[in-house]
Amino acid sequence: MEATKVSCSTNAGIAILLLEPPVGKPPTIDGKVLAGLEQALVDLNADESLRVVIVRSTSERYFCVGANINVLKQINEETIGPWVTEGHRIFNLLEDLPVPVVARVDGYAMGGGLELALACDLIFSSDTAKLAQSEAGLGFIPGWGGTRRLANRIGVAKAKHCFYTGQIIDAPDALAMGLVDFSGNTTELEDAIDDFCTAVRATNKNALTQFKSIVNEQHQTARKANLEAEAFRSISCLQDADAKQRLSDFLNKKGSK
Repeated sequence: MEATKVSCSTNAGIAILLLEPPVGKPPTIDGKVLAGLEQALVDLNADESLRVVIVRSTSERYFCVGANINVLKQINEETIGPWVTEGHRIFNLLEDLPVPVVARVDGYAMGGGLELALACDLIFSSDTAKLAQSEAGLGFIPGWGGTRRLANRIGVAKAKHCFYTGQIIDAPDALAMGLVDFSGNTTELEDAIDDFCTAVRATNKNALTQFKSIVNEQHQTARKANLEAEAFRSISCLQDADAKQRLSDFLNKKGSK
């Protein structure tokens, strides 16, 4: 099965980190995608001309919907821990880039896809975007820092409500609760991103880097503890009979299409 591809291009200090799914499919994440993200992030970190990174998808309907079906077929009590750990490591590299990082969310950002957006500094969305921390429907928990980053972004109570219900949040509601930082139609979204990049390029790069480093360093201890908790609790989820049945039902439904 053809998988999502990762590419990166830079022009005038603005990098586009791109998820390119197979035609007609949503962007998903597997080991190759994580490896592609890591290589792109390593290259970006070494680029002294870099000022802003935009993370987006080539799809107008989807930003990213999380782990792909081949990964889910292989997930069990033995493999979930390394999977969670690797996702944390790569998403932390994204979070730690020394320049502003913006997730451009067009369409659906679900589960691990929302966690990818949350690892960015800011989330700018189209007015048709739909976001959800949806893992509970399959009996999982967020495994790539979502339990920490979602609460940090919108507050503990709202984060609990989002996860408890798994509800899909439309762009206007996401903006109102602070889940996204900007929402507008395609033209407005592109203009907002252009305006943001222009403003960043007018500032001192070192000052922005130092500011971001100070802010992120305040969360380093919590980030490590969050990894350990998500890995441990993810194993517990896969020991639950109902979760196993939910995953089996989901895979069988996908396989029958």
